Amino acid sequence: MASDNSKWLQHALAPALKAAGFGKAGATWRRTNATTVGVLNLQGSQWGPSFYVNLGVYFRALGDRERPSEASCHIRIRLSELVPNRERFNSLLDFEKPMQQNVRARELETLVIEHAVPWLDALSTISGARQYFSVQRPAAAWVTKEATALLASSEGA
Repeated sequence: MASDNSKWLQHALAPALKAAGFGKAGATWRRTNATTVGVLNLQGSQWGPSFYVNLGVYFRALGDRERPSEASCHIRIRLSELVPNRERFNSLLDFEKPMQQNVRARELETLVIEHAVPWLDALSTISGARQYFSVQRPAAAWVTKEATALLASSEGA
């Protein structure tokens, strides 16, 4: 059963993600196209009332899962690695940090719209992912060997 904080966080992010074309199942949102499934997942910390925002891209050429979990994605990263102020972002996701809920919701929504959605957009095709990684590769991005091979090949859209 989801905690009250998890439910609140899901409720705060749902409108922006729905507007960006994502469908929700539990604490996970997915957006599917012909070549990829983009995934955003909220993960509760085992150490307290804080959360992580996990992002993933699943290449349909490498598997047949219709609704992959973030953990089964071929490219994965935490949103905290993509935002300009990681400390502030982490404090927004830590419900032990006192903060007005409307401020928390607004800032989180903005960071998801400005950083998570564009990252998932950039990697929403094989050619887009190939271009993204030719220009930059966040140190914390986890890429499977299958995805590395796919992106290195000249095949794919």
